[in-house]
Amino acid sequence: MRAIHCLFILILVFGTAFMIGCSRSIEIEHAEDELETLLRKTVVKDKSVRNAVLLVESPTLGINGVWAAGIADERSGDAMTAASPFLSASIGKLFTATLVISLAQEGVLSLDDSIVDWLDASLIAGLPIQGGETALGNVTIRRLLAQRSGFPDYFEGKTADRAPSISELLVEAPEQSWTPVLLLDYVKSHYEPAGAPGEAFLYADTNYDLLGLIVQEASGQPLHEVMAERIFIPLGLQNTWMHARSDAPYADVWIGDFNAARIPALSLDWAGGGLATTVGDLRIFLRSLLDGRPTSLDSFQIDWTEDAIARGIDYGYGLWRIRPGGISFLLKSYPEILGVSGSTGSFVYWAPEYDAVIAGSFNQTEYRKKHVVFLIKVLRVLGRLAP
Repeated sequence: MRAIHCLFILILVFGTAFMIGCSRSIEIEHAEDELETLLRKTVVKDKSVRNAVLLVESPTLGINGVWAAGIADERSGDAMTAASPFLSASIGKLFTATLVISLAQEGVLSLDDSIVDWLDASLIAGLPIQGGETALGNVTIRRLLAQRSGFPDYFEGKTADRAPSISELLVEAPEQSWTPVLLLDYVKSHYEPAGAPGEAFLYADTNYDLLGLIVQEASGQPLHEVMAERIFIPLGLQNTWMHARSDAPYADVWIGDFNAARIPALSLDWAGGGLATTVGDLRIFLRSLLDGRPTSLDSFQIDWTEDAIARGIDYGYGLWRIRPGGISFLLKSYPEILGVSGSTGSFVYWAPEYDAVIAGSFNQTEYRKKHVVFLIKVLRVLGRLAP
């Protein structure tokens, strides 16, 4: 997920409409109808969205529904369903952060370890960073988690030599396969430093690929095996996997009008977002973190960078905090939510005030901004249900 430019303007445009009727209470059946209609209208009215899915579950409010719309696979014509797997994009960062933090809590590594303590010198030598090679020792695991390493972002960051970013190569060279090493080599060849370690926030997949490599070194296993052994299997996530390691089907994912599903270039999504999953599994995952398994959601909230993603959207350790009142004064009555979003318009959040899990995806990169507006609309419905 990249910085959400102009989000404040979007909210101002729609904010007044959100406020209308907020005080009028509704029954659960009416709320579920509104949420389903909200999702289906999005697919019908916005031609860029071919499929979408939404889960809203709150024991406190008594609501528990899953809705889907559109076509999951344009080749077969299969419909999107509540159980359809989809690419979760940067939601995968929260899974990677979970592995890192749980390993730290077990004493296998420390968040204050430097990358030079864990990664071979030949792998990280030449990575662009202010201060040169000696500054690499100041890049800690903690700074990678918080996106404050000083490394550039290879996915959408501007290159120094006008070479395409990796996101552009997704469309321009869809048959290109990527490994973490190849991605780091591309960073070394085409990017300039983003800053000095610890100085400034920059959302960069580079950071999370390095974390994935550290997890492999610390565990002695490939990342996909560690994910399965420490998260998928213990939590019962039966429909979640690293998509580059399997031929299992998932819903089409769109970059504008380009269908990127199943292209070799999606192998670039690794520790920063290489998961396929379902809304049901995302609910289980987030609820498990709330229960402290394999670590607590509090562990990701130690070091917030406020307004990191955009105004009113903060970043912790792989975790987002959306403060509607920080986005616009028109939304000051809306509660904050904790979770994570992906560049495909995927999301999973917990609204503490309602004890509600909200998960879903639009499987369209054009919704990396618009899905936040959608989440505000969902909160509006839940606010009318709240006792």
